[in-house]
Amino acid sequence: MKRQRIWALLLAIALLLSACSPAAQVTAPETERAAEEAITEAVTQAATEAAQTEKEETKADPDTEGTVSFTDSVGRTVEIPTQIKRLAPSGHLAQMILYSIDPDRLIGWGSLPNEIAQKYIPKEYVDLPEFGAFYGAKADLNVEALLGANPQIVIDLGQVKGDEMAAELDALQEQIGIPVIFIEAELDTMKEAYATLGVILQEEERTALLGNYVEETLEMAKDNLVVLTEEQKLKVFYGEGDTGLQTNPPQSIHAEVINLVGGINVAEMPQGSGAGMNEISIEQLLGWDPDVILFGPDSIFETVSEDPLWQEIRAVQEDKYYEIPIGPYNWMGRPPAVNRVLGIRWLGNLLYPDVFDYDMKEETKIFYDLFYRYELTDQEVEELLSRSTLKAE
Repeated sequence: MKRQRIWALLLAIALLLSACSPAAQVTAPETERAAEEAITEAVTQAATEAAQTEKEETKADPDTEGTVSFTDSVGRTVEIPTQIKRLAPSGHLAQMILYSIDPDRLIGWGSLPNEIAQKYIPKEYVDLPEFGAFYGAKADLNVEALLGANPQIVIDLGQVKGDEMAAELDALQEQIGIPVIFIEAELDTMKEAYATLGVILQEEERTALLGNYVEETLEMAKDNLVVLTEEQKLKVFYGEGDTGLQTNPPQSIHAEVINLVGGINVAEMPQGSGAGMNEISIEQLLGWDPDVILFGPDSIFETVSEDPLWQEIRAVQEDKYYEIPIGPYNWMGRPPAVNRVLGIRWLGNLLYPDVFDYDMKEETKIFYDLFYRYELTDQEVEELLSRSTLKAE
């Protein structure tokens, strides 16, 4: 409508100019002055409306809204759009957190959801392009695919990855010509990460729900740790891989959930041996004598009871071994994102059901609805927990 009025005004100007042309009928001086004043007024009005229209259209376009200075978690000050509608996550962890806020803003994946995850993610999102790893030792970024999807910003979330992280992010930003920011998002900073994302994405209400759930889970675990005595605490072994003998020691982010719920991670490894997937022998495991064994998905949970070597382990003899649930992702921390929050509720309830006392099936439904926007059926919950609950006596 505004454009139509502007064209009408311009037409009126043209007619007035025609009336004042030499070829037009000669008029009295007063009439000429009136015509000139009318022309001036019409031009002013048209220019004003044109400027207002441009201003409003610019305001509605997120790409021309302007920028704001943002200081990220490694101290970099970056100019980012004030209205972010199209963003690229840097990898697994970032895309999980950002998906939980608003999947419609994602323009692609750092890593495509696998077949298990795709069950819980609508096809319209699964079909988004994949960009690869953005930086680091395994960087395989497809810059052409990234730029083709036209993101306004790249957001990285997770742990601070060394002293060179700021320089690496600056180099990536210069390479792709798009703002790149990092927000620390470990379990103890997850609520703050959600709050920060809520501000820059203008989703404060949604991120408050998510951040508060994380905080409530962590506080619940801390309160329950006070109740547990040292005598009650169980020794836990976390085994992965084809043999079940690759383990994650206490310092591993992938095993952090064990510590948080009061389990004693038996896999004490020598200094400098790494923080995950460390190979051990069955003899070491016999010596550690865990009360409970947790197997990662796709390990030896199904066959361990038939293996003569594993039959020597007390936890196997007593049927105190379980498979960590998976879907969309491993609940213990592969990747180490918001899936670990559900892992805290699951493992606490598994190890100490009298202390972490709640209905795990209902907790699972709540989490999936809140973080994955997926409504689980009773059957789906049963399937998720079928290998990871207390066995009947």
